[in-house]
Amino acid sequence: MKLLGSFLLDFDIISPKDLADVMVEQIRQTPNSLDILYEKALITPEQFLSIVSLQNDEHLDLCSACIRLDIWRNDFFDVINEEVGKRRSTLGRLLVEKGLVEPHVLLPILKQYHVYRAENNNDFALFSENTLLDLNESEAEETAPNVHFDPDFSLIQSNDFSDYIDLFSEEKEIELELVILAIEALGSDKNEADPEELLNQFFTDYHSLKGTARTAGALLTENLIHESEDLLTFFKRFLHKINNADFAALAAINLKVLDVLSNLRNEMISSGSEEHYWTRPESREKYLKTLGDIKRFNEDMENRGFEVNLEDVQDLF
Repeated sequence: MKLLGSFLLDFDIISPKDLADVMVEQIRQTPNSLDILYEKALITPEQFLSIVSLQNDEHLDLCSACIRLDIWRNDFFDVINEEVGKRRSTLGRLLVEKGLVEPHVLLPILKQYHVYRAENNNDFALFSENTLLDLNESEAEETAPNVHFDPDFSLIQSNDFSDYIDLFSEEKEIELELVILAIEALGSDKNEADPEELLNQFFTDYHSLKGTARTAGALLTENLIHESEDLLTFFKRFLHKINNADFAALAAINLKVLDVLSNLRNEMISSGSEEHYWTRPESREKYLKTLGDIKRFNEDMENRGFEVNLEDVQDLF
């Protein structure tokens, strides 16, 4: 699978030299994983020296060396991931900061890249190369919940989608993409946004879209947004427990949601109905796969003790 840098080169967005310079800068910002564990007092000085010695002697990676010495703990991944996320900028952010790519040029390419990643690797961590949430296909098949959704289009009393299409304009879609990028950056030392305010804004935008979709009889749109709202409720309720990787996963999933919503809107414009979207096997599969990702992440949150009923915390929004 292509990395983001290769994707940008294919679109002739940047030159190979600019990409190499930015990647060198990113590497400079990346802290050493072993140093992180030592700085966080997760290993003793003696263990630090033993790991370094074993790595030098047998050319082992950090995890293998720690396992060999019976030092490894599963939470090491989380600590390393969080610290790397704080200290290292993403490739896209560095490109914008250095003036090599304008945000309005980068955003559409990022969207295409994330869709490409979603289609070729069933993972949550599409936005950030810093996270460790990737799931391979076999793991995804084992853990993804069965998703059943059977919309009854005969119950639709209105096929007038004009209000929804006006509300969910291309300009609004770009605004939502920017919010998603801001959510991905939450928890970073360089982030200045208020998490609660940002999640409130995103929930409000979704809620408005859902209400208008319900009035218009857009069953697929309403259901997908409703499921997405549940995730936002988790994050609002347990904001004090959320880490960087969780924000990256939330951003990745909502980008996939936004892509499906965009496809549904375009289908409404071209055919006047969501039903045509649902009758195409590849479109239906994409919709159900996105629902599955949402439910899978919901289950993960619940398994970590993040359990809340949407109606119980409606006043929080």
